[in-house]
Amino acid sequence: MPTRESRRHLLCAVCWVLVVIVVLLAVIIYLATKEPDCKDDSSSVTIETTKYGSIDGKQVYRYTFKNKNKIEVSIISYGGIVTNILVPDKNGKVEDIVLGYDSIEGFKSNGPYFGAIIGRYANRIAKGRFSIDGVNYTLAINNPPNSLHGGVKGFDKRVWKSSLKDDKLILKYTSSDKEEGFPGEVITMVTYQLTDNNELIIEYSATTSKKTVINLTNHAYFNLAGQGSGNIFEHKAIIKAEHYTPVDSTSIPTGQLASVSGTMFDLRTAVSLGDRIPKVPGNIGFDINYSFGKTGWMKYGARLLFQQRFWRQQKHTCRPPSINLVFYLEQK
Repeated sequence: MPTRESRRHLLCAVCWVLVVIVVLLAVIIYLATKEPDCKDDSSSVTIETTKYGSIDGKQVYRYTFKNKNKIEVSIISYGGIVTNILVPDKNGKVEDIVLGYDSIEGFKSNGPYFGAIIGRYANRIAKGRFSIDGVNYTLAINNPPNSLHGGVKGFDKRVWKSSLKDDKLILKYTSSDKEEGFPGEVITMVTYQLTDNNELIIEYSATTSKKTVINLTNHAYFNLAGQGSGNIFEHKAIIKAEHYTPVDSTSIPTGQLASVSGTMFDLRTAVSLGDRIPKVPGNIGFDINYSFGKTGWMKYGARLLFQQRFWRQQKHTCRPPSINLVFYLEQK
């Protein structure tokens, strides 16, 4: 017959077994419900740092990422500009697939905003005016009659503080209260990462000292045939959005949300840009905001294709997906 001591040891053993089972169940539930982890601990990506001239007495640095697939991405600390994306085609020929300049001198003016961070506010603010809590704010009219891309000297024309952490480049800029007319001190961080899966991941975050408006993006122009190779009429585009936002004559949204069905803006299946561009209303190309109207995970939201290469813009990485995409393609 078991003694009191042996029963006590047996009870303790049972308790420990129950604890182990509970812990294992907790781990299983966590692993089953956690979001995918995008970090690749076996990444072979390298980052080279070089000086890239100076602006207003401030040193500008260039950071060049290289992955195992011979893809190279270069970013400078002036405007966070993506200056180059070198990609081999299926035959191994390497081309630079983003538009830009060969030196810092060209990027100083950069009227087209090639490859730059846009802020504080990407796109247009009608008549350069907005109000928050009854307070009116007035901005520079640099795209009459509206304010465009953060004003006269937006984030694209600032030298950002830069640092490297593991396989990421981190840019930081502090925008003072009332800079370009916007309220609040805003501290913005933009992180760049090239993966061995050929993904260029750009993440944005910002904090503010008071209520304000902010809308951040990157303004890279792509030509998958390589810059300097002519137009992109041989490219095909897919944008899996069911709606778009109509605009007025000054490119300000009307407030409506329209279906792409039956319009020249319907790109839900692959469309030749050479065929579609001449048919877009206004004869200026595409400058339109698409609304996906969905949350959750998507395989991809938009894709640009060329016979030798393809470049796709993912609508998610490891974060909740954004639901809007601006497609800009100017006809010259």
